[in-house]
Amino acid sequence: MKLDSSVSAVVTGGASGLGEATARLLASHGVKVAIFDMNEQKGEAVAKEIGGVFCKVNVTSDEEVDAGFAKASADHGQ
Repeated sequence: MKLDSSVSAVVTGGASGLGEATARLLASHGVKVAIFDMNEQKGEAVAKEIGGVFCKVNVTSDEEVDAGFAKASADHGQ
């Protein structure tokens, strides 16, 4: 799999645990990472550290998911 700055990724639960580890690994390869999570404080901190974007999203809400993708797309492209 090609991982570089031409790739944009969304990591659900990216503010902690396996999601955070995945976001960090992807970012270390240059991937543009959007973190979808409910924990705004931790999510913003991780996104800042990895050069990504944080989107406060409850994945059970279609409206929040749509808004998260819109924010991620505006920041990173498709």
